[in-house]
Amino acid sequence: MINFSTQILIEAFIGGLAAGGIYALIAFSLSLTLSTTRVLNIAHGDFLVMGAALSVLLLRYMELNPVLSFIIVLAFFILVGILFEAVVVRQIMGKSAQQMLIGSILITFGLALALESSMGFLWSNYVDPLPRFSFPMFLPRIELWGLAVSGSRLVILVFVALAMLGFHLFLTRTFWGKGARALAQNYESALIMGLNPHRVLAVIFTASILATSISGIFYILAVPLEPYSGLPLVIKALTIIILGGVGSLPGALIAGLLLGLAETFTGLAIGSIWAPAVAIAVLFAVLVVRPTGLMGKAEL
Repeated sequence: MINFSTQILIEAFIGGLAAGGIYALIAFSLSLTLSTTRVLNIAHGDFLVMGAALSVLLLRYMELNPVLSFIIVLAFFILVGILFEAVVVRQIMGKSAQQMLIGSILITFGLALALESSMGFLWSNYVDPLPRFSFPMFLPRIELWGLAVSGSRLVILVFVALAMLGFHLFLTRTFWGKGARALAQNYESALIMGLNPHRVLAVIFTASILATSISGIFYILAVPLEPYSGLPLVIKALTIIILGGVGSLPGALIAGLLLGLAETFTGLAIGSIWAPAVAIAVLFAVLVVRPTGLMGKAEL
């Protein structure tokens, strides 16, 4: 039997919460667009990788000011979100729910492959032969109740908490958030009430892509990424959506934290090579035992 010290267990717990928090944020931003439009964006994880890659390029290789770099990242992904809604989403809106779902999967899967290939090719040829995105920055460890805790992971947890609070306030206090909820509940009735779906969806997809890309900046504080990390992240996001329920912010948070902890302690107990398999195992178990998830409804 393997014995672990309290310090190791605490570090694993904090690490699992940090990873799970990022997973939850990715999953909820994907779930929000899915519940609103029935569009499933398979390229969603690649936007997180792109955010990480762009931030590393600006900060590490171009050595720009962090504030200026952050502004450039924000501006770039706001433009990406607007273009994604106009070029991809708007073209399949108005079709049947089944056609939108299948069409969006096929289109965005092709987009994901194109983005991953482009990132790998451009980075290895023009930036670094080894396409790997990480920050060589280690925040000082923080003493909590006599135990040293990773400063990077605490920063990630703070970011996740603020981002989740921001999503909650956005959905409950703003016109665009209320519009998204109206479209998710009854698309036709929202149109009859005079809601402009294109404007609402442009804001929703931009906010979703922006939150995901910024998450990439914090994610690589703890875990390095590669150009081809996007699709595995989407699988984890889909696992969390199914476990937590489509469109449920509390469900996504709970499911994300559970998945993060399960991966971390699986890696600690039997080796990190088995950690990625946890998402698939959890996904299979949920589909068999409770297909509607922890807090989901019977149908989309």
